[in-house]
Amino acid sequence: MNADLRQGARVVRGRGGRVVRTYRLRAAQLVFVTLVLGLPGVPLAGTIVPEDDLPVPFKAGMLVLMSTVYLGIAWFWRAATIVYEDHIAVRRLFRTRRTAWADVLGIGVEDGTAPSRTLLLDREGRLFALPGGIGARAGEVRAVTDVWERSRGDGWTAPDESFVLAARERAAARSSAMVLAVLLTVGSFLALLMCGFVLGDVFDRDSDGIPRPFQWIGFVPVMVFPVVYGVAVRRLGRRAGTADVP
Repeated sequence: MNADLRQGARVVRGRGGRVVRTYRLRAAQLVFVTLVLGLPGVPLAGTIVPEDDLPVPFKAGMLVLMSTVYLGIAWFWRAATIVYEDHIAVRRLFRTRRTAWADVLGIGVEDGTAPSRTLLLDREGRLFALPGGIGARAGEVRAVTDVWERSRGDGWTAPDESFVLAARERAAARSSAMVLAVLLTVGSFLALLMCGFVLGDVFDRDSDGIPRPFQWIGFVPVMVFPVVYGVAVRRLGRRAGTADVP
């Protein structure tokens, strides 16, 4: 990675500067996501929790699994891109990433995606999407870019092609790792589900009549996904020649 670019990077920690615009999903979109993802869990929890005949591991696993869904809903409600006069902030579920305009090296819509994603490249070589549906709104990408171009300062310099290519390779490695992690997580979940139903008579059952492998099924996604993603993102990064994939 370009050493001069790394040394010139700044971390914006404060909340200074006037807010120019905040981008979030529209209220109708947030309500739709909440109803589609959240409503099925209410009767399910109401059925599982009071049931005395269900094993504790099964109850706990189902509650853990449902909790990940509601964390996802919370992410949609909290995620936003906040444009300030002196920096841009990307708000996620548990943290907010702030980048000074002078450290932004590029903003643009990703080709071939539907809906369109707006990507930001920073001086550290990180290429990431801006939440809030900016790319789906006509003229909004141009509006954010105008603020960046006015505020980045005279010392700003465009990155070279090798720097941009390395950033794209790291972003592609993360995307591939995400797909692989999702596939393996779903696969392991379904495998254990089939194991519980099809081979239930082979495995020892407890007094409640639920096959033991099936009792722990709710913990599978939250355990498998982070492990697979962590391993995959590093291996794919090394294969692409970018071992420092963040």
